[in-house]
Parts: sequence; structure tokens; C-alpha cells
Amino acid sequence: MAFDEKLQRVYRQRREEAWLKSRMIEGIPSLQDDFSEVRHCVVSSEEGIEALVGDAQVILMTGGYFGDEAKGKWGNALATKVDMVVRPNSGANTGRTICYKAEKLSLHLVPTGLLEGIRAIIGSETVGDPISLDEEELALFRAREIDYSLLEVGNFFITTPYHRIMDVLGSALNGSTGVGIMPTHKSIKGKSCPRLDDLFNSSTHLRRVLSKDHENYEGFLETKLLNRDMVVERLLEIQQRNRRIVPEYVLEFAKSREPIEFLNELYAERVVRNIHFPKRVDASYEVKRALQRGERVLLEVTQSYLLSNARQQGYRYSTSADVTALGALTSLGISPMRYSTRVINVNKFPGASRVGPGDIPGSFVAQNHFAENKITSLSELGEACVDFNAICQMYFSAIGKNGILQPVTYTDATGTYEIGEAMAIANARTFDERGATTGKPRITGLFDCVLGRLVAEEQGPYTVISCMDRGNVCDKVGLVVGYVVSLPEEVERIDCNGMMYTTGKVIVPGDQVPTSDVLQYCVPIIKVMEGWKSTPLGNLHPGEELPLAVSSVIGAIEKYTGFLVMAIGTGPETNEALYLKR
Repeated sequence: MAFDEKLQRVYRQRREEAWLKSRMIEGIPSLQDDFSEVRHCVVSSEEGIEALVGDAQVILMTGGYFGDEAKGKWGNALATKVDMVVRPNSGANTGRTICYKAEKLSLHLVPTGLLEGIRAIIGSETVGDPISLDEEELALFRAREIDYSLLEVGNFFITTPYHRIMDVLGSALNGSTGVGIMPTHKSIKGKSCPRLDDLFNSSTHLRRVLSKDHENYEGFLETKLLNRDMVVERLLEIQQRNRRIVPEYVLEFAKSREPIEFLNELYAERVVRNIHFPKRVDASYEVKRALQRGERVLLEVTQSYLLSNARQQGYRYSTSADVTALGALTSLGISPMRYSTRVINVNKFPGASRVGPGDIPGSFVAQNHFAENKITSLSELGEACVDFNAICQMYFSAIGKNGILQPVTYTDATGTYEIGEAMAIANARTFDERGATTGKPRITGLFDCVLGRLVAEEQGPYTVISCMDRGNVCDKVGLVVGYVVSLPEEVERIDCNGMMYTTGKVIVPGDQVPTSDVLQYCVPIIKVMEGWKSTPLGNLHPGEELPLAVSSVIGAIEKYTGFLVMAIGTGPETNEALYLKR
């Protein structure tokens, strides 16, 4: 692997300048807090799950930060307590990886609870490509003889081949998963997007709907100065790297001289006459009838709170749908005032990760760092930064008493890396951090208590934390307990929601959280805590206490965020979890 040397120099210079401006701040009080008296006890999974769902009839399993929190296993754990599981909105740009009979399966539209034999529905406000739904997910079930007769689909919005092409050829670097989501949502906003029902009505009707929406694609080609041959050539290049992004039928569409007729025949053959395609229903109606019968419903909310287009903090890099808990309820027409509702925020340890761009102060490097260096898979990280222990020791040793990280460098046989770069590479490889949808390595970071407090205040305190077993290989761990603003020389101040942010301003949990205009210039204040190296958590039984270091970290998270940590993940399997009480 070779990082771009010019990009590395620019990156190091920015880190150095930010550190020079922030290193002199005084340590905030939370850096001195002691949690050695906090204790958490393990309870049985039955008792823990009952406490987690409480008396709620509607349960929302949602990500607390930026997605990639291993929500699938928790959805599976709760599926045994519900009568129905629903995917309410958003699209196939998300993935949930679950373990089924020791095999990792990645699902995109299908709710994971289906694998527990629960009635499952894909909501009408989702965005999906029905061809890829059948090829990628339903075919996966058929190959393993998994019964999916309990799966039903609502009248979802159709991502067509031309939406996928517009996404692949029109998105900025690392700005999209490439499966057509943003162009589809543009069609939705323009009220021209085809829906599943359109495919099952007359060919004349479908031609009329597709012809109107296809005008967006024609305009795209004209704006980009692309003809059919140029599109095919570029798609072939991309297909060689990632066949999921450019499946064969998308390429065939690009070659077609009669695109509307091609789509009409494609959908007739692959969807309408497909005997394997799921039963179609009015999703909202079915969910509300189930609730009226007194049934309990689990909503598998895709992505996460801070990726929602309805939240200003990450708006510039958000997804195309409202993926907050409230947005999921709205998409199904469920009133939280009528049915008892509980939101379970899924978080991740050591902290938030994501594949796409965005401003996350607690991440080890900027979220587009790998993409800018043309790294699109874990294998492309090569042999760089393989000594995880040495890198962790250097990283935490470089954190000053005021919680500010000094940007020191780490050198191995492959080159020299700023310590944040080294941590990003080492964590991605060690913990197999890659997107379920794209396969690209995720940028990871530390648990962010500033953003956690925001989520807890708006979605409630109930929380589970995935991947706590990662502390088993760490001497030290860290929590982001604040930010300090470090603006570049050319920026004197930033006005955000009526508050002026200048260099040196400190932001702590409970403060007003600014938008990405400010977050991009925030340096994390890190509280260093003991890890639990060589202390496996999977051996604990009900009635036993967590190791002191684990309880201390959970206690700190609870104090700074307001979360109530109900369970922690100790591995990828559904049953690899510990349910807790203080």
C-alpha cells in the first residue's frame, strides 16, 4: 500500500496546526473523574431482554451515531420477543451483517428478524432495486434453503438502472455507495419516481411513468457530456472493480437503444412473473392492524440518528431519508402517543465508524482519508501498520494531561504515518472494519460522549454497545469527553445557530452541538482509561460482575451521555452478549 505523499504532507500539516492551537487549553473536570466504584452485574439474557423491551408495543432498534454499529445481531436478539419486524424506510445503501449458522450474511432491505421465523415487512417508504433484492438477498436465502415465505413487501420506490448509473458516474469521491439512492430520492422529490405497484399494472402505464422519470437521466447525460458508448465504457471499468455496483442488467440497460422497452421487459420477466418474489401488501396498513390486535412490532431502523437528513449536525453528509427513530415511525404512520414505544440506541466500541464522508471529531483521521488515497478495500492496506499494540501504546502515550493528542509519527517498513493514520489502518484491519454494502474499509475512532449526549436527549437513554470485546486487546481505551475548536488562520469565527465559535472554544456533553461547518474544525478531548487486555468477557455468567475496567468505562459513558447501558456485545453471534444491571 502506498499513501499519496503529497496528501500525507497536507494532512500532517493540518494536524500539527490544529494541535498547536489547541494544546494550551486547560484540562476539563471530566478528565479527573474516577469510576472505580462503579459496578455492573451480568443477568440472564431472558431477564436482560425483558428489561430492554419493557412494556413497549413498538420497539425501534436504531443506530446511535453514523451506522455500522452491528445492529443486526441486536435485532435478531429481540426478534423472539415480537410478532412482526419491519424495515420502515431508507434504502439498499445500508447493510446489516448477521451470523447465521456460523456464516456471515449481509442483508440490505430484508429485515434480519426474518431469520428468526418472524413475519417481516419491507416498508412502502423504502427505496429499492427489485432486481438486486432478488439477486442478492432472496437468492441467498434460496441457496441456503432458508424459508422467506413470511417476507412481505410494501409499495416501495424503485431504483432503476438509470438511477444506479447516475449515482455511479455522478457522485463525488467516497460520496456514495453507488447503488442509486440519491438519484432515486431526487426522483421522489420530483414526484416522478416509479413505485412497485407501477410494475404490476399495464405496460402502457409503466411506459408513461418510466418515460417521465427517464427525462432526469437524459438531462444527466447531456449535462455530463456523455453518450451511450462513453457510459458503457466507464461502467465496464467500474464493473471490473465492483460487480455489485454495476450488475450485468445495469450494463445491458446502458447498451440498449430503447431503454424504456428494455425496462418494461426486464421488470415483467424478473419481477412480475417471478414466482419467487415476495407477497405485496400495504405495509402501513398491515403494521397498524397488527398493533391494533395487540401484537408487538420491532422496527429495524436503518443507518443512524446522525446520518439523518432531518438532523442539522451532519446534514451536508447525511443520507437521503429521515432515519431518526421519529422518522421511522412517521414513514409507517405510527403514532407514539397511541402505542407504548421504546427506542434502543445501538452504539459501538471503541467508537463510531463509517465508510462515507462526514465530520466526526472523534475519528482517527478524516472520513475521506482512505478514499482520497484510492484505498477501496481492506486488502489494499497491505502490510502497513500491522503492530496493533505498538501503535495503540504510542497513540495513548501522545495524549497530554489536557486530553489533546499530539500528532506524532509512527514508522514501519512500509513508510511513516501520523499516529492517527496508523490507528485508522490498524483498527480497520484488526477488527475487519469494512462496509457491508461497499466493502470499503471503515474509518474508526473513539466513543464520542458529546454526540452521545445529543442522541440520548432526543431518542431516550436505552442503549446497547456492540463490540465491547475489542477492549480485550487494548491496554488503554479512550472516550471523547469534549472538543476544542481550532479554526484555520483564514477563518476568524463561525456563526452557527446564533453562537460564535472561535479557536479555543471548548464544547462538552450537554452543550449546544454545532453543525459540520464547525465540527470539521473540532479537536477531540480524550479521557484515557484502562483497557481489559486478555480479559475475555464471554466467560462471564449471570450473577457475576463485569471486570472493573469494563464497568468503569460503561459508568463514564452513562454519566457523560445520559445513556443507560442495558447490554454489551462480546462477539458477532446473536448470543454473544452480556445483559446488565447496576
